Amino acid sequence: MEVELEEIGRVGNPIERYTLSITRVHHSIQELRAFLGSYTFENKNEEINYFRSVCPEFYSKHFYFTKVYNIELLKSSTSKESLRSVYEHDLKEIDLFFIHNNDFCRYYFSGSTYLDEQLFTRHDGNRWPYDDLSPVMDSNFSIASYKVSWIIANQKYRYYLQRELKLLEGDLIEESASQESNIDSVSLGGSKSYLVEEIVALQLAELIYVNGEPASLAWLTKKAEQVLNTDLKDFKSLDYANRGRKDITPLLTSMIKKYINRANRLNK
Repeated sequence: MEVELEEIGRVGNPIERYTLSITRVHHSIQELRAFLGSYTFENKNEEINYFRSVCPEFYSKHFYFTKVYNIELLKSSTSKESLRSVYEHDLKEIDLFFIHNNDFCRYYFSGSTYLDEQLFTRHDGNRWPYDDLSPVMDSNFSIASYKVSWIIANQKYRYYLQRELKLLEGDLIEESASQESNIDSVSLGGSKSYLVEEIVALQLAELIYVNGEPASLAWLTKKAEQVLNTDLKDFKSLDYANRGRKDITPLLTSMIKKYINRANRLNK
C-alpha cells in the first residue's frame, strides 16, 4: 500500500490525488478485514500489537485522506473567509478530541501497557474504561484502535490545517511554474543516477518533514524536479540500476570522503 500511495502522491491534481488515495486505503482495509475475520492470533501479544500498532496505520490514513479531500473540494468553490472559518473550526475540533480523550491519550503517548490486554483485543475491546465518543467500526475492531487511528489522523490533519491557514494569510509562498523571471537559474550538476541516490538517502534519513511526517520519496522527487528543472519520471528504473551497481553508493561515498577531508583540513 505504501508504495502505491507514494506513486499516487505524484498526481498533480489534489482532488484526484486524494480520491485515489482513499480508494487505495479502503481496498487495503477491506483486505485487512477479510484476513482478520478468519485469522486466529497466536497469542495475546500478537493481537495487542496488531490492534495497537498495525491496524491504526490503515484507518488513520483513511480518516486523514477523507478530511483533506473534503477541504480540497471546498477550496475550489469557497471564499477565503469561509475557508478560514472551516480551518479554525476543525482545529478546535481536534483540540476537543484530545481534551475529551485526555486519559487515553496520556496512556497511549506515555507508552504504558498495563491496560493493553483490556483495550487492544477483540474479546475485551468493548469494555472501555473511559468515556467513549466514537462508534466501533466493525465487530473485528476495538474502540481503542479506533481512538489511536484518530490520534494519528488528527495529528497529521492539524499540521495540514495550520499550513493551509498560513498559506491563506500569505505567510508561505508555494513554488509554481510561473515563478518570477529573475529567479536564480538552478540546474543539475551531475547524473540523474546520483540525484536518485541522494533522494533515496535523504528520505531514509528522515531529515525533512512535511506536515509533521517524514517526506516521502514522491514528495522529494517532485521537489527535486521543480528546483533542478529536471525530469525524474524514470526514477524507478534509475533506482533499480543504482541498486545493481558494483559500488552501490558512489555519490554518498564521495560526499563522506570530502566531508572528512574538509574536517581534517579545518581542524589542523
